[in-house]
Amino acid sequence: MFFVLKFSAFNLICRLRCFKIKVIKHCGTGSTDRQRGKSRNESEKTAQCQNIAGCGNSSGSSSSSGAGSTGGDTTSASGTEAGDTGLTAEEQEAVDEGIIQLDGTLPIIKDPAKFEEKYGKISALIVNSADRTVEVGDLAMCQKWFEDTGVEFDWQPIPQESATEKINLMLSSGQDLPDVFWNFGDGKSGNTVVQYADQDVFLPTEGLIEEYMPNLKAFLDDNEQYQLEITAPDGHKYGFPYVEEMKGLVLTPGPFVINKTWLDKVGKEVPTTVDEWVDCLKAIRDGGDLNGNGEDDEIPMATWFGATDTFGSYNLFYRFTGAFGCADSYCGGNSYADHLRIVDGKVTFTATDEAFKKTAEFFNMLYEEGLIWNGSFEADESMSFKSSLIKENVAKIGSFGVWGDQEITNQEVHDQYVAVPRLQGEDGMTGFECNYSELQDSSDTAITTTCKFPHVVARFVDYMVGDPEISVTSNWGAIGYNYEKDEDGILRTPLDENGNYKPLNPEYKNFGEARVNSTTCRGSMIVQNEYYDTVCGYTFDAVKLLEMQKENGKDDIMEEYDTIPRVLMTQEEIQRLAQIQPTVSDIVDRYITTWVTGGVDDASWESYKTELEGAGLSELVEIYQGAVDRAASAAN
Repeated sequence: MFFVLKFSAFNLICRLRCFKIKVIKHCGTGSTDRQRGKSRNESEKTAQCQNIAGCGNSSGSSSSSGAGSTGGDTTSASGTEAGDTGLTAEEQEAVDEGIIQLDGTLPIIKDPAKFEEKYGKISALIVNSADRTVEVGDLAMCQKWFEDTGVEFDWQPIPQESATEKINLMLSSGQDLPDVFWNFGDGKSGNTVVQYADQDVFLPTEGLIEEYMPNLKAFLDDNEQYQLEITAPDGHKYGFPYVEEMKGLVLTPGPFVINKTWLDKVGKEVPTTVDEWVDCLKAIRDGGDLNGNGEDDEIPMATWFGATDTFGSYNLFYRFTGAFGCADSYCGGNSYADHLRIVDGKVTFTATDEAFKKTAEFFNMLYEEGLIWNGSFEADESMSFKSSLIKENVAKIGSFGVWGDQEITNQEVHDQYVAVPRLQGEDGMTGFECNYSELQDSSDTAITTTCKFPHVVARFVDYMVGDPEISVTSNWGAIGYNYEKDEDGILRTPLDENGNYKPLNPEYKNFGEARVNSTTCRGSMIVQNEYYDTVCGYTFDAVKLLEMQKENGKDDIMEEYDTIPRVLMTQEEIQRLAQIQPTVSDIVDRYITTWVTGGVDDASWESYKTELEGAGLSELVEIYQGAVDRAASAAN
């Protein structure tokens, strides 16, 4: 039985960048999200992204008019096409008096002193980093922006720990609203603007994008999935996206590794098939004191059943489903879409495909052979292998998956591991793509309806988008803090002879500190894949991670699978998913544990599917199908 619904707009979806047309084996039904881990997922997402200098605050790709210009379009100063309502009275007055210019040239505010005297500064609320010791307006990039554009915001910082409550109180009352919400907290902009979309709080921005933002428009025109992901259920766009492309870094799990030193000792090559991988695990099991510590403590394989991590890295079960005919997935960064995928143009729940059952049988065999660490069933993260075994000073595990190779903290142990190539199975290959996106916030720099200078804000954002160097340094840190230019003019993070971060500013000891104290970080910046090695070097501490992902088969996996876009949903849809998904998730997790330890039979498999349907599985799929169809229709 397949819980699938056809796209009403399939011809539109076929055009999407990530919705590639290819022959893919048909998958079945199922779903997953962890209510018990929901609050933790947010902190995990932030923590995992912060572990990598670049991850978690920008990305993109588009044509641009280059540094020093926000465009070159021929829009009239009071154009009203494509939903733009024309200039405000204040903007028209400022244009007439030569205080501002909105024709795409810089500076945007020609006379900042007169602008401030007559109108005051444009106010911008920002969720402030606890690690920031510099006043927002004094940040090096804020000074750079002012130098280039004449725009100087009246920053209104609020602490991160109470940001959501304060923002909701402000929006509910409609009192003392800033002109702009620079951000709302990591990943929270979309749900916030949707929640208040019918209360005349936020200004729709699709007209501004069309008429006043040629750089952002070109980028979105070239990236139709991003168009989907910034379109609210009412068909409007609010604010502007924050995109941080890193060659798909966050779109597949982190490295799946095996201990090459141990393989050498037991006379095995790095495996290329599922059967060879199992043979390697058996050889490790029987190989004696491979780590040389005089103890019988070698573990062939460890995983973390029930993991809720952001990028689906620690639970190996899902990496193997594709080898049995239909890849399944989980992704704490978009957990309501766990076990969903686009298959043959339909939203499909993949955890009830026969491949899922075969994967459970396979893992039961591994368990019966004594190849799985007993601690793999612990729900508590502190008891998982990622928090214990890979932190020790000798290698303990033969094979496992992690988000970042740097989690293996002992360098000697770290260097024993190599990435496992994508393994060929009986009916497919290992690996899956996450239901995630490099568009990490849909609606930052959200303009409120009380703002008197929305077109100035739009031109300012387009300036950031249109200048690659500004996009990079606005996202990751200023020149003289996290970057210096090499002899070819490429922005590089300074490293010492061992490849470690070398501070340019002695006040800040690491990349993160220098970043938050030289730029606002999260906002409507767009860093594009094409910038690497043309504008800046790839983020230094993610180089090895990306390399190992590619060895795991990343490029082929991303070509092969069509994921669920992170579309914006109505409050009613989110509330219903919150009721259905935790139960569905618990059912999936519970049965996996039962099957791995006790085996699978037809009766339990049918019981599993019946429980899922009773939990609201078909409604869950229907909600997602409707949301994707709606976004596709509105975006086009």
